[in-house]
Amino acid sequence: MNIKYNQGDKDLLNQIKPLWEKLNEHHIEKSEHFKERFRSFTFDSRICKLVENDNRKINIIIASDGDQNIGYCLASVLEPYGEIESLYINPMYRGLNIGEKLMNDSLQWINSHEVDDIMIGVAGGNEEAFGFYEKFGFYQRVTKLGLKKE
Repeated sequence: MNIKYNQGDKDLLNQIKPLWEKLNEHHIEKSEHFKERFRSFTFDSRICKLVENDNRKINIIIASDGDQNIGYCLASVLEPYGEIESLYINPMYRGLNIGEKLMNDSLQWINSHEVDDIMIGVAGGNEEAFGFYEKFGFYQRVTKLGLKKE
């Protein structure tokens, strides 16, 4: 195993699409009330929302093992706020500190922009991720509820 990391901007977006789709499948599996919303959620629509504001800075770090992308972290800054937009590691590679490296490097990038606050959204049903994010100082601040449309 020879894990390499590639860091860049929105030019790397298409490289994370297959991994983002795996993350979305995970959310479909875990979601109790919004499976259909995640099923209708597409990578292209998500990316359009991210890049529609020219002032938003984007950082992507991709972890690869050989020629296979195995994880990524997508972070953004829209001053004065930073956000970890999404993070995914192939389950076969979890527990190897790849997620920790992606988070640390992404947080370093966000903090280089002197933001006032950094947020991470965790989809309902994926609360098991809280423990991972707590290692970096993130704790549940607010819980947003969404109206489920029948």
